[in-house]
Amino acid sequence: MEHVPKIGNKARFSIDIPIHPYLVDHCFEGKAVFPAVESMQVLAKGVKGFVQDMEIACITNARFEKFLHIPPGTDRVAGFCDMAIQENGDIRATFLTKQGQGKSSITRIKEHVSLHFPRTVQAQPELPLDLVSALEGVCLEIPPEKIYGDLVPFGVAYHNIHHPLLISTEGAIARIRAPVLSGDTMSPGPLGSPFPLDGAFHAACVWGQRYARIVAFPVGIERRTIYNRTEPGATYVSRVMPVRISQNLLVFDLWIYDGKGNLFESACGVHMRDVSAGRMKPPQWIIDNGEQEPRELLKKHCSALSLIEIRTLLPFAEKSLSEREQKRYRTMTDKRKRSYLAARLACKRLSRTLRGDDRHTAAPEITTVCADLVHPCCMCTDGVSPLSCSASHDDRFAVAVASDGAVGIDVEKVSDRLLKSQRLYVSDKERALIEGSPLGDIEAAVRIWSIKEAVAKALGITLAHSWNRVQVEAVGLNESRFRMGEKDFCTAVHSVIGQHVFTLVCGLSEKKKG
Repeated sequence: MEHVPKIGNKARFSIDIPIHPYLVDHCFEGKAVFPAVESMQVLAKGVKGFVQDMEIACITNARFEKFLHIPPGTDRVAGFCDMAIQENGDIRATFLTKQGQGKSSITRIKEHVSLHFPRTVQAQPELPLDLVSALEGVCLEIPPEKIYGDLVPFGVAYHNIHHPLLISTEGAIARIRAPVLSGDTMSPGPLGSPFPLDGAFHAACVWGQRYARIVAFPVGIERRTIYNRTEPGATYVSRVMPVRISQNLLVFDLWIYDGKGNLFESACGVHMRDVSAGRMKPPQWIIDNGEQEPRELLKKHCSALSLIEIRTLLPFAEKSLSEREQKRYRTMTDKRKRSYLAARLACKRLSRTLRGDDRHTAAPEITTVCADLVHPCCMCTDGVSPLSCSASHDDRFAVAVASDGAVGIDVEKVSDRLLKSQRLYVSDKERALIEGSPLGDIEAAVRIWSIKEAVAKALGITLAHSWNRVQVEAVGLNESRFRMGEKDFCTAVHSVIGQHVFTLVCGLSEKKKG
């Protein structure tokens, strides 16, 4: 290979790292530590000096072995990089320091970071954009001041999640700003600005505190790929996805995009552990209490269910739409577009779930509306549509379900609006149910309306037809009963998230139209 030393060649480079003021804001247990993202920059520079034509946009098998502590008042840290060319042409790079042992003259070499730069880089499939564009599940919103005050206690230079962090069991969405710093630090380095990836680590750390109950720091990355270099002064979006979770190890995939949905960086197989030996504990307010997710009540009665929080929609979500979905989307108002987008993303998740958690099919290749541009459809990603589906939304949620038989879903926000308009859809018998319900008249009215809305969707009939045809016989917190004409009783299942009531009806004898 031209310009590449012979196989087996090794080199050691001395390095002198300036400690800029911002670095002391990167702390562990109150002590400044040199960030792993900066160590990767150091090694990338070393590799380019060792083999100038070596590609550094891909890093594999990164291991962050030991912290490099920055003593107070230090303005430079001396270390060295070991470089070795492997038999396959990869370069193994290691960042080390020599440290004295107390008053003795003995020095000890510490390995801080080791990683590989592959000579041959194989293309990695990008994450389909619909999986990036919104967060599934019930979300917690955490403001930056709580993140950096209670959860990731770094100094101000690393307060780079600058909007509320959105987090659910499925992962997190973080909006991260890459700061512009003075002097030599204005250069983003060979791998781009280090701050977006570091901010993504913060989001993963918060997820681990909530759902795994540990304060975990990155200890390795299986593969990091730079598609475009992140730049100081720019803002990025990081999608954090948990991959494997155990008591002692959390593994995440991290994806970093700009505001237009262009992929800038991925870090797949990020290993995170509690490196404090249990000394660091999450605050109680962040820990998930382990109660059953309200969605689970509904999932028991259908083949698949997806729920999207509309507030998690990212600006580039519309790039996920198919041509048919775009045709409908372009006719809508801005407010209606958001709920339509969220419903489409939920339906696309159904298709992926029913195909064994497909993460390969491009988002625009999955169409979730029928030819009439109105009724939803649940297309498996092989182009077959074997299941019925239904979708609904209110001002917070979009939800979609699929089932073997006719199915209908509705979500309604609890308000007195439906109580005031009950003359339109409530019979005298149902009015008595509302007035005598232990749930309260508003909660009962919402459930009756929601049942009739869900039946209309399941059977493909008009809402007015459903108002007259469906007779609700009993209203309960999580289950209600109704009849259609003289037919046997049917069951509607309810689930409540905050002030939002979800109603599912399925197994009805008639097939949905369209």
